[in-house]
Amino acid sequence: MKATQHCMSPLAQRFSAAGLLRFAAPSIGMMLVIAIYTVTDGIFIGRFAGAEALAASNIVYPAINLLLGLAIMLASGGSALVAGKLGEGQPREARRDFSLLTAAGFALGTLYTLLALALFTPLLHFLGAGSEGSTLYAAAASYLSGFLPFFPFAVLMLIFNAFYIADGRPLVGFLVSVASGITNAGLDALFLAVFDMGVGGASLATGLSYLTAALIGLFYFSRRARTLAFARPRLRLRVLARASYNGLAEMVTQLSIGVTTFLFNLMTFAYMGEDGVAAISVILYAEMLLTSLLLGFTNGVAPIFSYHYGARHGGELLRLLRLALASIGAFGILVFTLSQLLGAPLIALFLPGGGHVAALTQDGFTLFSLSFLICGFNIFTAGFFTALSNGRISALCSLLRNLVGIALFLLALPHFLGVRGIWLAVPASDAAALLFSLACLKSEADAILSRCRRRFPRLFTRLHEGPAET
Repeated sequence: MKATQHCMSPLAQRFSAAGLLRFAAPSIGMMLVIAIYTVTDGIFIGRFAGAEALAASNIVYPAINLLLGLAIMLASGGSALVAGKLGEGQPREARRDFSLLTAAGFALGTLYTLLALALFTPLLHFLGAGSEGSTLYAAAASYLSGFLPFFPFAVLMLIFNAFYIADGRPLVGFLVSVASGITNAGLDALFLAVFDMGVGGASLATGLSYLTAALIGLFYFSRRARTLAFARPRLRLRVLARASYNGLAEMVTQLSIGVTTFLFNLMTFAYMGEDGVAAISVILYAEMLLTSLLLGFTNGVAPIFSYHYGARHGGELLRLLRLALASIGAFGILVFTLSQLLGAPLIALFLPGGGHVAALTQDGFTLFSLSFLICGFNIFTAGFFTALSNGRISALCSLLRNLVGIALFLLALPHFLGVRGIWLAVPASDAAALLFSLACLKSEADAILSRCRRRFPRLFTRLHEGPAET
């Protein structure tokens, strides 16, 4: 029975390098579309509301990012758990766990909305929005207010995005992201360019796009899912705890992005004033767009690793790991090349008038983009260990790269290099984290090889001794 279920899963096939890329392509496209419609907000804000509104959206971003981090923790950690159960031949348990994670995610988004409403003014003060009478505070308040009603649907969208892949239908996730992205871009144009609703219109447009994606996902998993249709969930705290533990790295990543964005805002304001905050806003939008290729590949292949790990296919895991690392290296070169070719046009989309802010942004992005050559290996390593349900190592990889490294270099390098030190903090952090990532991957590969050797001792003896003489 289990063998039959294994064969039925699209995750069970033997992937070549091209096949791995094809399977990950919809996830790459999905992440790219999500990044594009997030960046679209920034472009419309910069063009129709001005640099100060762009800075306000970046000030609020850490609060939004915390919720997204919690949602991605449940989504990625839960996806690894569910895909592993599919690999073990337990589809009924997989459906129940998926349904429980979906319900928990919606409850989480609702609770977060209520807390944000209760702490609205203190939260804005903490994030650095300034006094209540300032234009910066007003813009930040307007941006956050537009998001609040849609927080539960943002969580559902992210959970569904992960489970389209686990259901063996990554293309569905891509198409849903396209629909959501078109909704966001169209409403951005309507609310900002036509109705002149300012920065609040941008957040409302994004919120409605979250709602669109969530409703489509609810319909799909109710009526069209292949293996992960909704089932009656059972409240099992152990499942929620394991999913949260598995997804710690993704939570750490998102939380770290929020914290480092906050630190970047402080440092750029200290060295360059509001123009510096606007410049780092544009750079972080550009980074989100370009690294979406790396994130999409990692998310796309993660369920494959989870499946084979659950099925105890050690040899296949090692083969897939080699293919994935080679692909990540190629993607890193591609992303860096794109950053050099598209850097100036991207900046012009946000800041069409040029001027001092555009010049600051261009100088910063030239140094910042060095990170694209190596960050993919760190992103993949965290995703790989999440797929193997090793939340501890996954979280450590993310913590070192996204929080500890950036915070240390961001606080230290400007003392020696001035403004250039701010822009070099991320490349320096990625370089330091790469050493840890490679050590973790080697250790896990050795452990998998050792388990294979214990399970198939005769095979490894023949391989070690070579062919017999005749």
